[in-house]
Amino acid sequence: MKIGLALGGGGARGLAHIPMLEAFDELGLKPAVIAGCSMGAVVGAAYAGGMSAVEIREHALRLLSNKMEMARHVFSAKQARIGDIFSLKGLTSLHLDGQKLADIALPDHLPQLVEDQKIPLKLVTVDFERMEEVVLTSGSILEAVGASIAIPGLIAAPRINGRIHVDGGVKNPVPFNHVTEGMDLVVAIDVTGKPKAISRAHPSNIELAVGSLLIMFNELAELRRLQTPPDIYISPEINGFGPGDFFKVKDIFAAAEKSKDQLKRELELRVNALA
Repeated sequence: MKIGLALGGGGARGLAHIPMLEAFDELGLKPAVIAGCSMGAVVGAAYAGGMSAVEIREHALRLLSNKMEMARHVFSAKQARIGDIFSLKGLTSLHLDGQKLADIALPDHLPQLVEDQKIPLKLVTVDFERMEEVVLTSGSILEAVGASIAIPGLIAAPRINGRIHVDGGVKNPVPFNHVTEGMDLVVAIDVTGKPKAISRAHPSNIELAVGSLLIMFNELAELRRLQTPPDIYISPEINGFGPGDFFKVKDIFAAAEKSKDQLKRELELRVNALA
């Protein structure tokens, strides 16, 4: 059976993709193709590169269980400097470097080219000036992931073929339309969620900007789903977490367990029906 899998964007909420991949592994299933957007591109690249879901979970826990461990990883194993991670494009333009973030997130042993992944991989980004969705299937994995996670105003993407790219969620937050051709079953995981409730009287500019993007992502994802619904569509219950809550990784994993069980049940039903 050929299964197409789409992993959507949602910042730290995208850590919920990892339990969903565990459902595949525990059932002995492997996607025939993966499309990833934003955080789905990060997790999808690790899985397509040959890591098991449990290995990705362990890697995420090592990096994100505490801030000191993350700092040790970044500034020792990766030999990075603060100036490498932040890029100053002008007095009013301080960005995180998307390609450096991808390098920090992905283990060094993974294939370095998109076309060399063990599972065919499609990474979704957007050409900013042309306003066109771009699906990357070749070239540097770090460049491609860096482009897919480039949240406007926060994370700067590497230029690809001389062109500026931004987060693929701007046009296609759950890119299941790219994993339909020739597939028996299409599975989409939507981790956009709703904006997290803001308890403070004065929310930060980042909270408002990212929350507004999530509103747009939700609308786009729902419209695409209504037009051409995939066979299985799972939205983990992670609205209680913000897109920046990476250090709540254990809680996000726990919150996603119910949806993991749901995905396993639906996969089993579909696979048995098609057998």
